[in-house]
Amino acid sequence: MPPPRRYTVDHGVRLVSHRDGVELAASVFLPTPDAVDDAEPDESSASAKKRTDDRSPVAPRSSDAASSASPAPPPPRHRHRLEKHGFVMVHAHPKFGGSPEMMHALAADMASHGASVVNLALRGAGGSGGAASWQGDAGEVSDVLSAADHARDQLGCEYVHLLGYSFGATVAGAAIDQRDFIATYVALAYPLGHWWSRGVFGVGAKLLMHRHTAPLKDSVKPKLFVIGTEDEFTSAGGTERFAKKCAEPREVSIVEGADHFGFVAGEALERVAADARRFARDHEAYVDATAGRRSFDESDEEREAESFFADVYKDVMTPPRPTKRKSEEGRGGGAKGDPSRAA
Repeated sequence: MPPPRRYTVDHGVRLVSHRDGVELAASVFLPTPDAVDDAEPDESSASAKKRTDDRSPVAPRSSDAASSASPAPPPPRHRHRLEKHGFVMVHAHPKFGGSPEMMHALAADMASHGASVVNLALRGAGGSGGAASWQGDAGEVSDVLSAADHARDQLGCEYVHLLGYSFGATVAGAAIDQRDFIATYVALAYPLGHWWSRGVFGVGAKLLMHRHTAPLKDSVKPKLFVIGTEDEFTSAGGTERFAKKCAEPREVSIVEGADHFGFVAGEALERVAADARRFARDHEAYVDATAGRRSFDESDEEREAESFFADVYKDVMTPPRPTKRKSEEGRGGGAKGDPSRAA
C-alpha cells in the first residue's frame, strides 16, 4: 500500500509577469497537516515511539498517583521548521523541451516535508503565454519574480528560496537580489559548459547560459550548487571553480554518478530535495542578520551584459597553454602559466 500523500496541489494558478503582463501558469504544492520536516522527529512513526518508550521512567509524585493510571496525552505536534518557507522552482530551457512537469516530483517531495512550492512555467512553456528566449533575457527573470511575489503575498512565506534546474538555474540566479525576502538560491546542474571537454553540449551552454552570471557572483545571499559527476554539460570541477568566484556564503554538493537529468527524474531527486531543505534551515539565521545588504538596481542589467561579453571574449581569444615540464620550469626563462579558469 503506498504511503499517504502529504501534500495538496493546484495546477490552475495564474500569475502575471511584472515586465510585460504576460500571463504565466504555475502549480502550487502545499504541505498537509501530516507533512513531516525531515529535520524533526516524526512523532507518529514507530521509531519515534520507540525513542519515547526507551526514555527512563520517572516515578509519579504521590499527588499524581490517582492520575498516573490514565493514558498520557499525545505529545504536542511540533511546528514544521519550514512552515514559513517557500520554494520557487524554475525548469530547464523551453526551447530544448524543458517544462514545469519535469519538476513535479521534486515539488511533491519538498511539500511532503513541510515547504510550500510555486512551480513556475516560464514564458513559452506549459500553460504560460509569451515566447521563450535563448538566453533568458526576454522577461524570464521577471517571471521568476512574479512567482516569488506570489509565494510571499498569497502563501504567506517569510522566506522564499529560488531553486532552478539547468537553464532555470541561470534565470533564477539573476533574480536573487531583486527581492529582500528571497533568502537562498539552489542551482541544480547549472549549465556552465566548456569549450572542448563537453562537446556540442558544452559549447552550447557556453554560448547561451552565461547571460546572468554577474548578479549571482556578486550576491551575498547563500548559494548552493548541486552537480553530478556525470553531467553532460558541465564538470564538477568547473562548478567548484565557478562557485569560488561567487561571494560567500556558497556551497557545492557533488553527487557521485548523477548526470544532468538525474536530479529531477532519477535516484538523486530525494537527496537534492533534502539538501535544499537543509540549506534553507542552516542559513535562516544568516538571512535574518543580513537582510537588505544588497538590493538590485537598474545598472545590474548593464553589468550582466558587459560581464557576459567579456567572459566570451576572454574564452575565445585566450587559448589554453600546455602544462610546462619541470625541467622548463627550473630554467626560469619561460612565462608563467595561466591559472585555472572556470568552465
